[in-house]
Amino acid sequence: MTQEAEKVVDLLIIGAGPGGMASAIEAKLAGLDNIVVVDKAPHHNDMIHKFYKKGKRVDKDWMGIKAEFTGNVSFDECSKEEYIQQMDDKLRDAGVLDKFEYNHDILRVNKGKDGLFEMIFAQEKIAKNIKSIKAKNVILSVGRMGKPNKPKYKFPRDIKALLNFNLSKVENGERVMIVGGGDTAGEYAYGLVELEGLQDCVVTLNYRKSEITRMSPINTKMCTKYLNNGKILNKMGVDIESVEPSPSGKIQVNFTDGTSAEYDRAVYALGGTTPKDLLVNSGVKTGEWDVPVYNETTFKTNVEGLYTIGDVITDQGSITLAFNNASDAVKSIVQNLK
Repeated sequence: MTQEAEKVVDLLIIGAGPGGMASAIEAKLAGLDNIVVVDKAPHHNDMIHKFYKKGKRVDKDWMGIKAEFTGNVSFDECSKEEYIQQMDDKLRDAGVLDKFEYNHDILRVNKGKDGLFEMIFAQEKIAKNIKSIKAKNVILSVGRMGKPNKPKYKFPRDIKALLNFNLSKVENGERVMIVGGGDTAGEYAYGLVELEGLQDCVVTLNYRKSEITRMSPINTKMCTKYLNNGKILNKMGVDIESVEPSPSGKIQVNFTDGTSAEYDRAVYALGGTTPKDLLVNSGVKTGEWDVPVYNETTFKTNVEGLYTIGDVITDQGSITLAFNNASDAVKSIVQNLK
């Protein structure tokens, strides 16, 4: 995107995952060229980059829930690498690659008296060409899994590489402890059980409370099922006192009940559910499980001109549904701009 002062765009898209990417393509196909997409990651589809292991298949259906493409954007089921290439090609063919601005973390959007939205960023140094942008409409297409909080106890240097904040380093056959009681922890725990190529992992879920209280209904259901059938080992109701190198060079976890256990890897998911702060600080009303209140046909929120789509509005982490949400939201925006 060329550098311009005080630029007003028809559509600002926050998030470059499947929903945000599809929104950009749908907008361009609908005749909206005056758009910008902003993401805190260094590339589009960051969750696919991070959480899909090399060669993992990307499916259009999620958790057995069937969905058909209803908009202009679709994809052929394939490997992680082929999916990313497909998306690169689609963005290039639509002529929107230059609309993406990466490595910018947005705290909120403010709607001014002039009816235009402006972005408030987490960092101080922002390129002039993006800092000065205002928008007539905004689509929030941000994921559920945010950066977790770090525990209070120290991470010994010898095992720091084995103490992670996502699943990207997990290897086949490892004994993995997931720490946390929110949606991210749940998705990590049962996701590891179900990931192709990682069936041999032994997964333990640890949380200081003995019951699941903070997960969305579908994540609660999935974790409960696997805890009950033993595919996820239960280490709930106890906190971690410390972690240290075990005699074999793995992780020894010392719990507050006096017990200890050895793991190949610990993954911390202490936080990172719905991005409630971004929603609430932008004036969006939220309901149960911090899900935004929105129109199920147009995806409008209570803030005129502000739409929300994708993972943030549903438990169903489906790429197909994110694509479809994008199509419907853009149709509404185009209609309102006429």
